[in-house]
Amino acid sequence: MAAPNRVLNLAEIDSPGFQGPLARMETLLAREHISYLHPSKYWEYPWALERAQLAAHARVLDAGCGASIFPIYLADQGFRVSAIDLQPPFGLDELHGLAVEYVAGDLCRLPWADASFDAVFCISVIEHLGHDWVPQALGELRRVLKPGGQLLLTTDYYERADATLWYEGPGERFPVDWGFFDEALLRKYFLRAEGFRVDGDVDLAVNWPATRDIMRRFHGYPYTSVGIALRRESR
Repeated sequence: MAAPNRVLNLAEIDSPGFQGPLARMETLLAREHISYLHPSKYWEYPWALERAQLAAHARVLDAGCGASIFPIYLADQGFRVSAIDLQPPFGLDELHGLAVEYVAGDLCRLPWADASFDAVFCISVIEHLGHDWVPQALGELRRVLKPGGQLLLTTDYYERADATLWYEGPGERFPVDWGFFDEALLRKYFLRAEGFRVDGDVDLAVNWPATRDIMRRFHGYPYTSVGIALRRESR
């Protein structure tokens, strides 16, 4: 059995547990032309949902939502959803006849009270903050989680965090101008994050020569994604 916290595996996308949520997200996407579902999210969102095992009517936060379909999907499933971004898609929930609390703001200064959420999703967002801001963001994400609540986090993962990477998919080639994490930085910032414990085993092993080729074909970048579930400690 795969470790709960693991690197993206494209074969999992075709499994029934992943295909169910993805099919519903694609149905919701077809209703309008504002929201989106980026390629890596075809693995990241189902992985996060599988790990979260949310109770009915749980209160959840999508931290760094962009105009993703994910908060809409969560509301469609009956969860009480808040979503924050620098420029959130206000009114998208109304288009779908659902309720999402969209808030303009950033991850380092969350506007909610302590222990507000049963689970927080932070899906391919934290690499855009810059490494120096990660501890502050994690502190805020921990603060708004209830004791024992989960932070479901994915991020861009590569062999070396100091590498110069390029987008090499269809269209114009351009450099990757955001941060990403290698194994050493994942362990430093996330697997040893203050006030959290890692929820389950971790497998960060990657065959990088093969993975670079696979991911270039999949989404145009040589990096992959990794999913890590952290549980807030009570203290």
